[in-house]
This record gives sequence, structure tokens and C-alpha cells, in this order.
Amino acid sequence: MKIAKFLPWCGAISCVLALQVSANTIYLVRHAEKQDGSKDPVLSECGQARAAALARYFNDIELEAVFATPYQRTRQTAEPVAASKQLTVTSYDPRQPEQLHKQIQTFSRPVLVVGHSNTVPELVKLFSGIEVAPLSEQQYNLLYKVQLGEQVSVTLQHQPFGCGQTVKAKT
Repeated sequence: MKIAKFLPWCGAISCVLALQVSANTIYLVRHAEKQDGSKDPVLSECGQARAAALARYFNDIELEAVFATPYQRTRQTAEPVAASKQLTVTSYDPRQPEQLHKQIQTFSRPVLVVGHSNTVPELVKLFSGIEVAPLSEQQYNLLYKVQLGEQVSVTLQHQPFGCGQTVKAKT
């Protein structure tokens, strides 16, 4: 009898847990090459080619959302990916990574986050608990794939984004 009374609660608990599911995969990338060292530069020609190649990389990868900081270089890196997925780029404040973390927890499918050399490693650690090496000012070709679940993992890929090179999809 006691088990019969307990079983309906198990169903209710599993429904609640299902509602708390978050994005299972988070891709993080630094913005592509910028034109100059000004406060809010646009992408250089090479950066634009890299952003287009990033969109091609995600051709066969499902994304539910694309996030970028409000700076031109991050938005211009994210926009080709978002456009190819018929999504809009959602802006986030790089000084408040916890807010981005909360937003991403509302998604159930993979998301892409475009950040900066000084924020991407911090975000990888925030999402995964795994510390990664800082990015140099010259590193634009790294893509982090954070897999969430029972076994959290971070995969670092060196991608030949843009600048006349082609990119094959799939990880």
C-alpha cells in the first residue's frame, strides 16, 4: 500500500526534473579578428571570412540560441551563424557572466556564445567547473564545446576558420 501511494509522487518529481533540463551543449568562441585596436572595432576582412566559416561549421549542428556581447566584433561574428539558423543574436553583458549562465539554463538544446579573449575561458569554467588556459590576443581559432550531463567535459578544437580556408562541419 505504501508503495502505491508513493508512485504518483515519483511521476510528479520526474516531471519537475524534466522542466529543469538545460542546454546539453554550449559552444564558446572568441570573436573573429578585429579591424583595429579602437574601443569598438568592426571585424577585419579576415574576421568576416572567419565568421562566415563559423556559420558553415554549424551548418549541420542544431542550435537553439546564439549569444554575443553588445560589441560590434562579437555581434558580427555571431550574426552569420544566427542568420543561418533563423535565430536572432541575444546580447549579454560580459561583466555579468552569472546572468548569462541563468539564461542558458532555460534552453534544452545547444547554444553558441561569442565572447572575448578575457571572458571565454571564464565562461568555460563557469559552465563546466573546468579551468582552461587563458587566450592570447592572437588566438581566434579556438572553439570550446562544453558537454553537460553526468560526465561534464570540455573539448577544445583548433578550427581553421575563414581567411581562405574551408571548414568541415562535425566535431
